[in-house]
Amino acid sequence: MTEEHLKKIVEKIKQAFGTVDFIPLHVPKFIGNEKKYVDDTIDSTFVSSVGKYVDRFEEMVKEFTGASAGIATSNGTVALQVALYLCGVKHNDEVITQALTFVATPNAITHVGATPIFIDSSRDTMGMCPEKLKEFLETQTFQKDGICCNKVTHRHITACVPMHTFGHPVDILKIKALCEEFHLTLVEDAAESLGSYVGNTHTGLFGKLGTLSFNGNKTITTGGGGMIITNDIEMAKRAKHITTTSKIPHPWEFFHDEVGFNFRLPNLNAALGCAQMETLPNFLQNKRILAIDYQIFF
Repeated sequence: MTEEHLKKIVEKIKQAFGTVDFIPLHVPKFIGNEKKYVDDTIDSTFVSSVGKYVDRFEEMVKEFTGASAGIATSNGTVALQVALYLCGVKHNDEVITQALTFVATPNAITHVGATPIFIDSSRDTMGMCPEKLKEFLETQTFQKDGICCNKVTHRHITACVPMHTFGHPVDILKIKALCEEFHLTLVEDAAESLGSYVGNTHTGLFGKLGTLSFNGNKTITTGGGGMIITNDIEMAKRAKHITTTSKIPHPWEFFHDEVGFNFRLPNLNAALGCAQMETLPNFLQNKRILAIDYQIFF
């Protein structure tokens, strides 16, 4: 490949991102109704975690992914933390994840009091390697009363959290099968993979729960923000309840039936998300064009 061709590729990528000096991992673009919706939120004075845009944003993501429910949260890390909490991960448990990931993944595991176990990543997907996972489970664990246990620490291994690196799906069907065989709850860290599918199923919907992130470097952004997606309606109701301080719904009384979290997404951020969802197909198409350019060049 000639140097001239390389320059053309670089210039095309710079044009796509609207940059001059470097090629970023991702640049947020606001080309739709972002300002209109945010102004509407400010005018309404409903800028906190109650407002029409929160409900609308959850509905839009739910419809796009095909999930039965979406629960917006203040960021992707707490979405994963709550997902693990809901799946019964307890203090001193262990949770399997992958070696190549962002610190948010092991942080979320640690926040629920568990310890992460790092499995090697695959060169093909950049995500968790199912062969290495299988090797670890067969050689380093044992089953006790239907619970997977670590041979060395004797702790319960309760969940497995693969992460879809840069939106490239892991070999999720093999991982799912291993989780079922070894009695592990599958929770997908789909922070970077909004718009990624395996077959006709969106990433994040193969396990009990999946989580998305809407940080500034993600496919769409709400400034900060995340979401739990699931096909388990009862689990979704509980997720919304505990992320809203476990408050029993009432017009003025404040009764909380358990220790909860203040993890809801503000209406102000959700307004940005609604506008971003409207232009998501355009974002995904541009990513595919860039990916093809890279494939042709390399």
